[in-house]
Order: sequence, then C-alpha cells, then structure tokens
Amino acid sequence: MNDLMKCLFDFTMERRMGNIYQDPEYEEMSRSVEWQLNKVQQSLDTKQQMELRLLLENLSAQSSIENEHLFQAALGLARELQDLARV
Repeated sequence: MNDLMKCLFDFTMERRMGNIYQDPEYEEMSRSVEWQLNKVQQSLDTKQQMELRLLLENLSAQSSIENEHLFQAALGLARELQDLARV
C-alpha cells in the first residue's frame, strides 16, 4: 500500500468507521468473542495462553492485511465506476 492509500485508509478507519462501535451486531460479536476467549483461556496453562495470544494476534494482523487489500480494491472499483459515468 503506497503512502497515499495508507493515508486514505487511516482516515477512513478513524473518521468513517466510528459508528461500527454502535452497531448492535458488532457489539454482540465482540461480547461473544471475549466470552469465548475467557472460557478457552481458563483451561490453558501459561504457555498455551501465550500461544493462543500469539495466534489471535497473527489472525488479527492477517485480517488487517485483508482489509487493506479490500480497501484498495474498493478504491479501484470507485475509479472504474467514475470513468464509466463520464462516458
């Protein structure tokens, strides 16, 4: 992702995605994830908890990369649609 796209992505995440935290479905999923994580961690020893935490961090990083690529694809689509509208 080039600097301009990164800047646009950060702007979108900060300024245009703020309402996600008021989304009932998002809130419900967040609570469910937290509950499930606590449930699983209770049955793990310290080393296993560290491994789980690393796994979750890697999954989060993977998801972030996917979101960045989705954002780039959406920008590309917007450009294509704009070009079609000009014709």
